[in-house]
Order: sequence, then structure tokens, then C-alpha cells
Amino acid sequence: MQINDLFEPFIADSLKEALPLIDRKLKGFAHPDALLTAVESRSSSPVRIIRDERMQSISLKGLYPCGEGAGYAGGIVSAAVDGIKAAEKILQS
Repeated sequence: MQINDLFEPFIADSLKEALPLIDRKLKGFAHPDALLTAVESRSSSPVRIIRDERMQSISLKGLYPCGEGAGYAGGIVSAAVDGIKAAEKILQS
């Protein structure tokens, strides 16, 4: 299956333009034998698990909701930082 079979032309064209640009920074990314198996999309959780000042769930003690799935981050770096903060709170308790 080709990119053109999966996406509207404006998306397919953008991907075709972007992949060689990414390859300039990540050599081998656009290797002729490479397969594009999925497109990662970024979205934040539509829900938020409410937590207290200790980063613990207000409805389930012992649960430390953190990162994207809990509604406290919007990407991998912010999720990692939120996880570190939760770990610090756990160590303090």
C-alpha cells in the first residue's frame, strides 16, 4: 500500500516532502528499504484524573496519575517530567 492510498493528497504530499528532510538529520530514516508502518499522532487525553497537592489521586489513595494518559502532559518530554515529579512525591511519602 502506498501513502497516496492512505491519505488525502495534501497529507501524502506533506509526508513525501518531510521524510527526506528528516533523513538529513536522522541518516537512514528514509532508506529505500525502510517501511513506514504507522503515523504517530499527538493528542492530549480528553480526561484528567484529579490529584491532590501530593500528586495522588483524590478518589483512589496510592494512585499517582501522571503523564499524558492521566491528562497532565501533552508530549513525551512533558510526560517524563510529570513522571519524575510524581516519583519524587512518592519518595517523600
